Amino acid sequence: MDINSDRMGEILVISPEIRLDAYGASKLDDFIKSNLKDEDHLVILNLEEVTYLSSGGIRTFLESHRILTDKGGTLILCNVKKYPREVLEMAGFDQVFPLYNNLDEAMDSCIKPQEYSVSDEEYLMRYEDDILSIKTLKVTSKDSSLKVLGDVKSVLTASITSKDVYSRKFSETEYSIGLGGLGEYITDYIGIMGEMMTIGGTMVWLPTDEHDTPDFLIPEKDTGKITIHTGFNVALDGEFNDIIMVEAKTDAGFSVDNLYDSLFKISQKKTSFKGIISLAMQADIKDFYSSGVNISPIEDLAPKNHEMITHEDNIGSWMNINTTGKYQGETMVSFGVGVDLNSDLSLFDENALGSLFYLHPANIGDKTMLLHNHAVVFKHLPIYETSDLDGRIREIVNSGNFLDMRHLLDNTRIERAIIGISYIQDIIFEDGIIL
Repeated sequence: MDINSDRMGEILVISPEIRLDAYGASKLDDFIKSNLKDEDHLVILNLEEVTYLSSGGIRTFLESHRILTDKGGTLILCNVKKYPREVLEMAGFDQVFPLYNNLDEAMDSCIKPQEYSVSDEEYLMRYEDDILSIKTLKVTSKDSSLKVLGDVKSVLTASITSKDVYSRKFSETEYSIGLGGLGEYITDYIGIMGEMMTIGGTMVWLPTDEHDTPDFLIPEKDTGKITIHTGFNVALDGEFNDIIMVEAKTDAGFSVDNLYDSLFKISQKKTSFKGIISLAMQADIKDFYSSGVNISPIEDLAPKNHEMITHEDNIGSWMNINTTGKYQGETMVSFGVGVDLNSDLSLFDENALGSLFYLHPANIGDKTMLLHNHAVVFKHLPIYETSDLDGRIREIVNSGNFLDMRHLLDNTRIERAIIGISYIQDIIFEDGIIL
C-alpha cells in the first residue's frame, strides 16, 4: 500500500495507490495531515491508481478540503477513474471538488484561473469582526462588468415610454436586476411592469396588477423566441471572482449593509477593486425587509404632481414598503450591486453611476454606500460549502418551493450565506460605450 507525494513549487501533489475504503481512507488521512505544512494552501490528489472509493474516502477528501479552505486554499482532484467519479457524482460531491482529467490540467488550474496573491487571500480569509466572519472558498481573477439598459432615473420619474422598453434573451441576463415584464405584445406588459430579476437564468417579476403576486419563468433552454422585456436592467457580464461563506457572530444576524460594509473594507486591499461589486448569494433569512413599485412607471401613469415616485406625496401610493420582518428561517437567493462611496470612483463616469444607483427612501442606514439588490424567497433549503455557487442557485430556482420576490432593503438580516463576489471593472451601456 503506497502513498507518494511530490512538491511542485507551492503545490503539494499526493498520489495514493490504494483502495479508498474505510481502512485506506484512514491511511490517506494520516498521510495528508503528516505531510501538510502550515504554508500549504493548494493540494492536488492524483487518483490515477485509485479504482475504489467509498464514503470513507469522501470524508477524508472533505476533511482535507476543510483544512485547506480554512487557510484560503483548496483541494483539487485529478485522474479520477470511472467508478470513483460515479461515486462522487452519486454523493453530490463532484460539485464540491474541482476535477481535472490529468495532472497537467490540475497544475494549470492552480496557475492560470487562480491568479491571486496569498496575502490578499489570507487577509480575506481571516476577516472577522463583532458582527460576522468570512471564510473564502474560491478566488479567481477574471474581469467582470455591468451591462446596462435604460436609466434608473426614468423609473423614478415614471417617464418610460414604449420606445424605452428593450428585450434581452434569457442567456444574456443570467444575473440581473431591474424593472420589466413578460408577454408576447408590448400591451401585455407595459402597463403592469414591476420589480424584476434574473438569477441562474430564471426570470422573476412582480407585476403591478394589484394582485401583489410574483410570477416567473424557468427556461429549459433559451430558444430566443421568448425574451425578457425591460425598461431598466443591470446585468452581470462575467463570473464570480470570489466565493465566500459568511456567518453571523450573534443571534441578531447581520444586515445587508453590514455585509457590504465588511466586503468593501476587505476589497480595498485588492487591486481588482474599483469601488463597485456585485453579489449573488444563497442565504438563511433572519428578517426580510423589502419594497416594490405598485404602479408601472410609464409616462402615461406618471404622478400628477410631476414629482418623482419617491417624493413624500407619491411614495405611499407608488411603493409598497415592508417594515415588518418576514420569512424568518427561510432561504433567499439574491443578486445586486453596491458602490463604496469612500472609494476612488474616478474610473466610472458620474452619470454612469447615477444611472444605476439611487438613495432608496426606505434605506435609513449607512450613507457611505449605495446598494441595489433584489431577492427571491423559497422555503428553507440547506446551505453547504461549494465553489459551484452558480450550480447551487440553479438547483434552488429549478426545484425550490417559491414564496416571494422583492426589492431587498439594506436592513434585511441574514444568519449565514454563501456568496459570489464580482469586482466590477467597467459599466457598459446598451450602445456599447464604456463610461
